[in-house]
Amino acid sequence: MRMARILRPEGLSGEAITEITCELMLRIGRATAQALGKGCAHAPVIYISHDPRRAADALEAALCAGICAGGGIAHCLGVLPTAGMALLLSAEDGDAGISLAGGDKPFEQICVRFFAKTGFPMPAEQLDSISALLPASAALPLKSQNDCGIIARQADAVNRYLRLLNTRLSTPMDLRGKKPVRIALDCANGAVSAVAEPLLRQLGAEVLMLHYTPDGLNINHGCGVKSTDQIISFVRDYGCDAGFAFDGDGMRCLAADESGELLDGDRLLAILCQERLDQQANLPELLPRDMQRGVAATFVTNLGFLRFAKARGIPVQTTQPAPQFVLEKMHDLGLPLGGDGSGCLYFADSPAPDALMTVARVIQVMQRTGKKLSELAAVMEHDPQVALSVRIPHYWREIWKNDPDIARFIAACEQELGTDGRILVRERKEDAAIRVMVEGRDFRRINNYAFAIAEVIQSRTKKQ
Repeated sequence: MRMARILRPEGLSGEAITEITCELMLRIGRATAQALGKGCAHAPVIYISHDPRRAADALEAALCAGICAGGGIAHCLGVLPTAGMALLLSAEDGDAGISLAGGDKPFEQICVRFFAKTGFPMPAEQLDSISALLPASAALPLKSQNDCGIIARQADAVNRYLRLLNTRLSTPMDLRGKKPVRIALDCANGAVSAVAEPLLRQLGAEVLMLHYTPDGLNINHGCGVKSTDQIISFVRDYGCDAGFAFDGDGMRCLAADESGELLDGDRLLAILCQERLDQQANLPELLPRDMQRGVAATFVTNLGFLRFAKARGIPVQTTQPAPQFVLEKMHDLGLPLGGDGSGCLYFADSPAPDALMTVARVIQVMQRTGKKLSELAAVMEHDPQVALSVRIPHYWREIWKNDPDIARFIAACEQELGTDGRILVRERKEDAAIRVMVEGRDFRRINNYAFAIAEVIQSRTKKQ
């Protein structure tokens, strides 16, 4: 891998310590501080957050050492959702941010993500300027003991994040005399474990917690968005009005309604779109209605959401399924909301996908309307989707697209399916695998198509 391409907007992922090494983090810290320092009249301030996976402390220590050696100031926020760090960065005086988290991955994996001072993902041009300084031969001279940077540990980061969240939520309603909604939260033993309960209690919810005691090794282990059977069973057993499961970083969430039916990100987005439409229906005629500009979605957004939006006159602006692309689309077009089925939802007043803000806003809709979550979700009919991953040899990467047998078979399936659904086949960037997704109203039919396509791809790519 060329050093000039090691840092990308989607982050740098790998196994902690053995692939994302402390030595690499030391160089990244030094290069980041030096690259930012070129355009600063002051020592660059870099915010750092991490989730509670075990290796994060060691990697953060190496990162801070590199930042100080490069003349920067490391503001260590501790365990905090990445969205929290991005929100603090956008509201305060930092010059950049770095998160060390692994999303829904097990504790062994980690991803290093970079953020501009706006809180949005750092643009490729700025990442390239950092990458250029990573090799030892390209590094600028280190600072001396007189002008090296410092480490500032921010013990109040969680409270600052909560305050910023509260300023962005609706004015609290008078809930006197009303039975509080009973909410279950599966925190995945991750970054929201210490944040979620106080936020939702401030909204007047009764909160029941599970998987909220991280030990560094249990993050995402049999819990959270990867194991939604846990939250579904909990909601049913304890008579909850709703349940929400997070990923370890607090960027994604999925929901279970009062009956235990799982709701994905597309259905949560539909609930929030409908709420916004209802609120704007009462505005004076001359005031702008931001839902008329539309919402941001991805090319894997459920067909049911597209029908929901079309029926209500909401333009859907489609882009690739990654935070930097959805946020860019929202920023360029002035869109109020965005999201996808994975549970990443985006808001115009937050620079990163924030699962806590998603949960809080859905709960406020339940409080305002007095409706059950199942009733709110009924605004959208959800089409079944079947997704499979097919591992392929590395030498088949990209060239599988030109295989005539694979292309003909996919085209034949698409023709048979017609307007009753869709087929998406694409290569995953992070590994040698092809993702097959088939969607339609007839589950048995789309399931057969998905497995048949996967079998053809597997049989063709096994041949030399």
